[in-house]
Order: sequence, then C-alpha cells, then structure tokens
Amino acid sequence: MLTGLAQAVRAPTITSYFVVTNPAERHKTYFMENEMLIPVVLAGIFTLLAVVGVATKKGLYARLGYFLFGGMVMTFNLLGMLSGEGGALEIISIGMFACQTILMYPVVPEEVNFSDEAVKTLALRVTTTVLLINATAVWLVLAVEGLPQILAVFHGILAVIMLMRIGMITKGGVTKT
Repeated sequence: MLTGLAQAVRAPTITSYFVVTNPAERHKTYFMENEMLIPVVLAGIFTLLAVVGVATKKGLYARLGYFLFGGMVMTFNLLGMLSGEGGALEIISIGMFACQTILMYPVVPEEVNFSDEAVKTLALRVTTTVLLINATAVWLVLAVEGLPQILAVFHGILAVIMLMRIGMITKGGVTKT
C-alpha cells in the first residue's frame, strides 16, 4: 500500500543555485527584490540603534530606534497602499506600528520613579504592548510569502529587548527610562 502511494507521488527535485536555466532568475531565491532593499537596510540600522541604546544604557537611543523603526514601517506600508499594491497586511502593519511609534516617542521626563507602583504598572503595560507588536510582526514576516526573512530577525531582536525590559521592571532593576 505504501509503495503504490510512493510511486504515485513524484519526489520533489532540488534545483541548485547554479543549475537554474535562466541566470536572471537566480537572485529570486537568495536575494530580496530591489523594492525592499531600502526598508531592510533602514530596519537594520534602527534595530542596531536600539541595541546600542540597550548596550550603552542610553534609553534615548533605544526608544529612538523603536520610534524610527515604527515610523519607517508605517511610511513604507502607506506608500504601498497609495501605489495600489497594498492590502490587509499593510493595514494591519500600519495600525500596529502606529501604536509602537506613539508609545516609543523618544523624549520622556528625565526622572521617573519606578518604585511607584502605578508607574511600574504603566511601564509593564507599555513594554508588553511593544513586545506583542514585534512578536506578532515576527509571525507575520514568517507567514507571508515574499517578505525578506531578515525582517523577522530584526523584529525578534526588538521583541527580546522588550522581554529583557519586562524582566528588569519586575525585578526592580530599572532606575532610569
């Protein structure tokens, strides 16, 4: 019974990079399309800015990275909508990253009392919201065909930073914003 099924279903063939008949088609498997090049480079720069902000303990740089990242995602998705190529994914992305952009506005008061329970609760809510935005974005990038997979890595890094921040807030290790 299994042999009959195995004979009826053709085994998939693996075409190597160099065997593709049309050389112009080779890049499609390994490289992103040109229209995504600028957003991906900007996403990498803004993710790096957030990582540098965390590493140097400069909250302004970390928030600026998240703020610019969210603004960039909104801008490019709005451009896609205006060009007539947008759909439900673009609308969802615009909404999610509008929230991130608002929540991560980089200028905040210098002194925030994290020992106050209300401030701690608000910080946990904001941090959890940004975590969920980026965790959802990881899933969206991996689920939607045609998006560069490196974007999932960038969103994953931003989500992990928020997880670290949640841990710091709950342990009381956050003294500055």
